[in-house]
Amino acid sequence: MQYEFLKFLTDKCRCSVNSKYLLAVSGGIDSVVMAHLFHLSGIDFVIAHCNFHLRGEESEADQHFVKETADHLNRKCFIREFDTLAHAEEHGISVQMAARDLRYVWFEELARQNGIDHIAVGHNQNDVVETALLNFSRSTGIRGLSGISPRHGKVIRPLLFATRYKIEQFARQNNLLWREDSSNAETKYHRNKIRHTIIPEFETINPAFMKNAAETISRLAQTEVLLDHLLNEIKQTVVTVLPDRYLIHIEKLKQLPANDILLFELLREFGVNQLSVDSILGSFESVPGKQFHTRTHCITRDRSDLIITRKVTPVETELLIERETALISHPVHLTFSIFEMPDSYIIPAGQHTAAFDAGKVSFPLLLRLWKEGDRFRPLGLAGSKKVSDFLINSKVPLPDKKHIWILETGGEIAWIINYRIDDRFKITDQTHKILLIEYKE
Repeated sequence: MQYEFLKFLTDKCRCSVNSKYLLAVSGGIDSVVMAHLFHLSGIDFVIAHCNFHLRGEESEADQHFVKETADHLNRKCFIREFDTLAHAEEHGISVQMAARDLRYVWFEELARQNGIDHIAVGHNQNDVVETALLNFSRSTGIRGLSGISPRHGKVIRPLLFATRYKIEQFARQNNLLWREDSSNAETKYHRNKIRHTIIPEFETINPAFMKNAAETISRLAQTEVLLDHLLNEIKQTVVTVLPDRYLIHIEKLKQLPANDILLFELLREFGVNQLSVDSILGSFESVPGKQFHTRTHCITRDRSDLIITRKVTPVETELLIERETALISHPVHLTFSIFEMPDSYIIPAGQHTAAFDAGKVSFPLLLRLWKEGDRFRPLGLAGSKKVSDFLINSKVPLPDKKHIWILETGGEIAWIINYRIDDRFKITDQTHKILLIEYKE
């Protein structure tokens, strides 16, 4: 087993025997065997033990046992006690999640302080299968079925090659002692029910279930790597990344096979689940404009694209601008200048610049976001038009409509910024002074 351990450590965990390791030792059989394998292999390591104070006297006995084990192996032992229940309540998370967060934050802190290269935890092959079955019961994609990675950053799992049975054999052959967590026998926990009830049933069908399941999960992990490679290629044609948004081209996506899986993978980083993906796909056959929300992002089904934008904190919605103002930088960046009308003046054509007859404009100007019911007279038209209709005709994407600013003078809209000025405030042959306003990116 020592040979297999070293081979897995170097090949799968991609670690050197000359590195320094922090071993997370709970006192259970897995972490105790892991510590002895490191010791037998002559690898430099220290031990860390977390006392989460969740099992009363058992927790205290575990702590004492780990300290004795570290002394026996002549290794430095770090021990930290946590008020796990208080942490869980304070952050509104489960006790299991609280324990996980507390230990890994502490492990990283120890690693920085003690020149540790890798943090080793004692998951075994059975844990891989149990995790995959647990995820399978919850409805998951291929990533949930591809097991536990041998390495993630500093954290490694050098026992993933070994079944629990093989670990027990090694422990007994080497007369090792370990602590049993009494909660591991309680089938009220989902993982324990899988371990003690479901897997034994599978083994009555096929005694080689554990080995075969582990091999299947390994192939799924390789399939995940292949999927990532394919996704990177697909993104080149289906996705456009802009500074403030992420576009997925609907027609190009629809031409690809298994586009529901592809869409899930493309949106996964934005917190989208499979149920949301089904709804988004359904929106492809309806009129544009429907929106879908995750905790951090908004996904808009536009005419030709899905537009993904990050949710932002609302900004100030109104600002008064006096005649003396030369520049504002928030909530939008505008510069203002008033000057005499020259003999020959070419009105700027760009959307980011607006030129007004200063005699028709009254201060203070009001800068605000547009709202439903707003009307103005677009330059060149005789009658008024709803701003909402103007934005639709201008094919402004729905996410952008929430960020359209207008300048108002005397209760009337003078400029939909970056789109169109109002015809009533345009420059004419009778203009004496010009108000020039420029929008800066």
